[in-house]
Amino acid sequence: MPKEFVELCIWFQPGVTRGHETAEQVIDDALSNANLSVPKLNVVSAYLSELLSGKYNDEELHRIWRTAGAGVSITSGQEGDSARFLRKIRSAIDALDRRSTH
Repeated sequence: MPKEFVELCIWFQPGVTRGHETAEQVIDDALSNANLSVPKLNVVSAYLSELLSGKYNDEELHRIWRTAGAGVSITSGQEGDSARFLRKIRSAIDALDRRSTH
């Protein structure tokens, strides 16, 4: 597990959703707080792509998420919750990358 992924995950702690209406807002706030450089974001995005490649089931994704230091759950017990949340993070990183290149 890349340390860059851990550096992002530690920003997902209890109370992180306070003041936010959507998961995307929570993710944007965590990305802003983590203040990762573009190369570090690229490492996180590549790792998320690996996690989302189909090699891992939702339970394994959730376990990896919690092992990385995240203090909040990304599943409500529905199959696919963890993968959906991780895809949202990867999409947010991709959007940041597109903004930084324009």
